[in-house]
Amino acid sequence: MNKPVQFKTAAILGVRSMLGSAIAAELERKAVSTIAVGRSQKDDIFVDLSLASQEIPPFKYRADVLFHCASSFYGDDDEGERLNIRINAESAEFVCEIASRLGVKTIIYAGSAFSDKESQEKYGSYGFSKYLAEERFSKFSKLHNFSFGSFRFPQIYDTFGKCCVHQPWFGRIIAYASRGLELRLPNSMSPRNYIHVEDAAAVMVAGALRAEAGVLPISHPESFTADRLADLAYEVFGAGGRAVIAEEKPPFRAIRFMDGVSNMERLGVYPRSMRAGLEGILSAGTSGAFGPLDVK
Repeated sequence: MNKPVQFKTAAILGVRSMLGSAIAAELERKAVSTIAVGRSQKDDIFVDLSLASQEIPPFKYRADVLFHCASSFYGDDDEGERLNIRINAESAEFVCEIASRLGVKTIIYAGSAFSDKESQEKYGSYGFSKYLAEERFSKFSKLHNFSFGSFRFPQIYDTFGKCCVHQPWFGRIIAYASRGLELRLPNSMSPRNYIHVEDAAAVMVAGALRAEAGVLPISHPESFTADRLADLAYEVFGAGGRAVIAEEKPPFRAIRFMDGVSNMERLGVYPRSMRAGLEGILSAGTSGAFGPLDVK
């Protein structure tokens, strides 16, 4: 294992995202100063990766590490693929130039399990563009003389319903179970893997402290088919209702999540169980933020 290093200041690209916010909170607990990088005028450094071309704004900030949490999740039509590749992949050189001006020694990237082409029959533009980003960051990091580490996370969820934008079926399961409604859901061709956003943030911070380099899969020890996840949610919320498999609906596509449990263990991160995650939503009283009630 790499020897732990200490850092005093970290820049977070995508600081207002679900994961970026969790990383900022984790760093605050460790008394690490943060520099906000994003497309809000309130951020310390304004960056919009969706722009075809832009200049790096002048700044005097310095940082030891850059956490990259900004991603595009567009679909697989022509426009969606174009935007995913531009925002996720083509921006890598631009981000590396920002990192160089910040003087960082390490870039820690929020990768995706969906970048593993061998794990799925349908390789979408999101996963492909994240894979291209890893390749480009690996190349440019050598030119700029900093290390690059990508953690390929499974599906990330949270306590406050922010995940529903990208995880609509997870949101729908919570919505129906917490309201005691009967949920008709497709069958599963394989189980899915989930990690709470706070645990994902802990992985990235621990990775930065170890200056981890390369592409590392991350996974939770538990995996769930949609119906098993729903059964657990109904049990935790105890509001009545049930989940029913709707055989007429196309099943959830199969994906094989790579085993990344050992990577979490050696980083000293032991994630909460799904039961604990669902109980956290129940105790926080945030189930009303989950949905939608209808998913095509």
